[in-house]
Amino acid sequence: MKKVKNSKYIQIVLLFWLSFSALNAQDETENLTEAVSYKPIDFNLQVKNMHLWRGLRVTDAPMTGALLHYTSKNGKLDAGFWGGAGFNGDYTEVDYYISYTTHGFSIALWDINNYSDFPDAEIFDYDTSTTSHFVDLTLAYTFQKIPLKASWSTILLGRDSYLTDDGELENTFTNYVELSYNIFKKKHSSLGVSIAGAFSFVNDAHFYGDKVLNNFGIIYSRDVKVYQDIYLPVSVTALWNTDQKFASIQVAINLF
Repeated sequence: MKKVKNSKYIQIVLLFWLSFSALNAQDETENLTEAVSYKPIDFNLQVKNMHLWRGLRVTDAPMTGALLHYTSKNGKLDAGFWGGAGFNGDYTEVDYYISYTTHGFSIALWDINNYSDFPDAEIFDYDTSTTSHFVDLTLAYTFQKIPLKASWSTILLGRDSYLTDDGELENTFTNYVELSYNIFKKKHSSLGVSIAGAFSFVNDAHFYGDKVLNNFGIIYSRDVKVYQDIYLPVSVTALWNTDQKFASIQVAINLF
């Protein structure tokens, strides 16, 4: 079986880090106005009744998601760690990411490590046959004149693989394409819809299933007033997965 060397992964991450750093340094030079409330390091905590991600039910149990990240002064460069844990102990995930956004365009590189079903997983194991990781690259564009966002994600390496006729493990390079549209957005509420498909150019089955049309959903977000000018962001997502034939409703509360 073929193995994905750690050096290959390190080179990919290093290349994107240098690219993002160069772009960010240029923008920092151009933008001389500093926000008074700028916080380079921040921490966020979210609680959900379940965890939906790209049409998948990652866990049906209540869970928490924690984000520790760095954001540049102009808000364009963002990098950090995201971790999720289920209340029943059956779900654990730790991810690393870096992203850059400018003029509606964005690029993000994620190392996603959901090791719930990998009790003996090693944190730096990227061997295709044993790893709990997969590295995902997303390119996206948010239109300026209409509330539409289009994104294309590709799994570059990791546990997105298939067995060839020769008995070898090969990367599937699964693609996930999504369109999302904001029906309305007010000061303290918004309503959006999305539709997504998934496919591979090298294999019929892919990471998210085996059909092209994968899922569609509706998400309603509202800031619930707690006290005077204190609001608690809450969102409800209704999702239908046409590939795996299920429907789910996720409720998420952003505590801070």
